[in-house]
Amino acid sequence: MTGKLGKATNSFNDTVGAQTQNEREDMWGPFPGEIVSYDAAKQTATIKPLIKKKKWDGSDLELPQLVEVPVDFPSTGAGAITHPVPVGSRVVLTPQMRSMENYDADDAANLSDGRSFNLSDVRASITGGNSASKPLQNVDPDNTHIRADAEGKFGVRLSPDGKIKIDGSQGNIYELIAEFMELVAGDGLQIAYGSSAGTGHALQNKAALLAIAAKVRGMAL
Repeated sequence: MTGKLGKATNSFNDTVGAQTQNEREDMWGPFPGEIVSYDAAKQTATIKPLIKKKKWDGSDLELPQLVEVPVDFPSTGAGAITHPVPVGSRVVLTPQMRSMENYDADDAANLSDGRSFNLSDVRASITGGNSASKPLQNVDPDNTHIRADAEGKFGVRLSPDGKIKIDGSQGNIYELIAEFMELVAGDGLQIAYGSSAGTGHALQNKAALLAIAAKVRGMAL
């Protein structure tokens, strides 16, 4: 609190300073939240703020759950990357500079009122929200990694030198394809019946198959 405010000691500067400080402290910037429920069709969520407001007497004020909060995914007019949003996911909540209900209702640019940086106008981003004490686990420091699960066991990795790894529940898809092609190309074909029964035959395109298999294996990360 600025200055010494009392019944008879208030100066103009103290009063203006206190008003300015109160206004600043009531202005919201980005802060973390946690998903309570998520509507995938509407891409809106009920979100619990993970910060508390400090009251004038020093005590904490619990913020209410925020409802129908738009959840933003990385997207353009040509595509998007979407994710499941399970309960408990951390997000970053960002209050908008002006009221957003008209925009969210029908893409309208006109404002419903003059409020700014209000908790009614937050949007949620899935680009973070974890505290520094609980960072994302098993981060690959060398490759771009698009993960399909929280632990990073399944997903796609891309290296700066053009190699790819697609980890599924049965292994690396690139390794499996390369192994399959090598087995086919290296198979000594044995005829089981007919006039050529028992005779070994080499595959006509064996060299080409092995060359393609080598390229596939060469791209496997």
